[in-house]
Amino acid sequence: MSIRQNAVLEAIERWTTASIIDQETADRLRSAESKHDLAATARLSQYVLATSGAAVLLIAGGVFLEWAWPTLDDVGRTITLAGTGVAASAAGITLEARGRWAPSSFALQLAGVGLLLTAYVWSERAWPDQSLYATIFGASALFVPGTLIWRSVKSRNALLPGIHFAAGLGFLSIFFDRSTPLSGDSIIWVLDGVLVLTTMILGRLLSAGSEYEGKEWALNAFITSMGVGFVLVTLTATGPLEMEDPMLALDAWWALAVGLTVWGLAAEKAPAEHGGLQYLLALEVLGWIPLGMATCRETLDQGPGLATLVVSGGAVAAYLYADRSGFTPVLAAAAIAFVLPIWGCAVEAGGATGGIAALTLTAGALFWAAGRRGSVEAT
Repeated sequence: MSIRQNAVLEAIERWTTASIIDQETADRLRSAESKHDLAATARLSQYVLATSGAAVLLIAGGVFLEWAWPTLDDVGRTITLAGTGVAASAAGITLEARGRWAPSSFALQLAGVGLLLTAYVWSERAWPDQSLYATIFGASALFVPGTLIWRSVKSRNALLPGIHFAAGLGFLSIFFDRSTPLSGDSIIWVLDGVLVLTTMILGRLLSAGSEYEGKEWALNAFITSMGVGFVLVTLTATGPLEMEDPMLALDAWWALAVGLTVWGLAAEKAPAEHGGLQYLLALEVLGWIPLGMATCRETLDQGPGLATLVVSGGAVAAYLYADRSGFTPVLAAAAIAFVLPIWGCAVEAGGATGGIAALTLTAGALFWAAGRRGSVEAT
């Protein structure tokens, strides 16, 4: 019996005991839940087998590449990688039409995108930048992400549009590198502009009314754009801006990401009921642990005490917000972000004994807070 089914059966039992539903209704609900659980188990087994089949197919492709690789020159290797990537993507798209093969389809399309990116990067060994073949091959990099994003959005796939967007930035950078005279810094600025524009468009889609049916893929693409932003901010800070330490720039992007996420959860028309934004905020809270510690200790050259206070203070703020809003993933992340810095600071200051003492005191404070919270609920 799964955890979910056990929770459902316990709920049915509570409703029956409280006379919310009669015994006949309870029996029908138990029967329906049992059938659903059996179907879910069969579907999971099918997914595992299908995914294993896709993995074996990818391994076969890897064996083929290993066999053929030594006999090919750089042009042949580029074409082989590109052809294998197209074949994997085509196979994944074909299987996607059959819902039962969804995991295999996802794995194949993901592998196809990775192989295509590898082919474009490898092409630098085959043809020099801005040569005729490099320009043609680089120009095709514009076609690939546009086609993939359009197709995955049209098919209403929840995950692939975000992945294709992230990969699309890689394809776009390859196009500018291979087919244009733009410098590396200029390419980074262009990618920054594309990211900002895309984030604005996704935010607009997420704030649209219920008439828009693509919010699930838009949400996942928005989450992906937040993650991609950390990479581009680092590249921008260390590249065009020539900052020796990119931490303050990363802090600014983190604050922007948190602000946009909280706005999305609070907006009247935003999909606040969707767990995706909650999990994104939870990841951002966890990300504050290394980010806040590094900023305080390395960039601002402060001691472990202040760094712990800053990070744990942010965790307390996140906990209070999540407790008021009922966001369970954020509550868990805030608890971790509160405890870990205290433990690390105590171990650094007093060794194992100090760590044990600090964690014991922290546990006592948490138990006290839990008791107070329970008292409030009881009243």
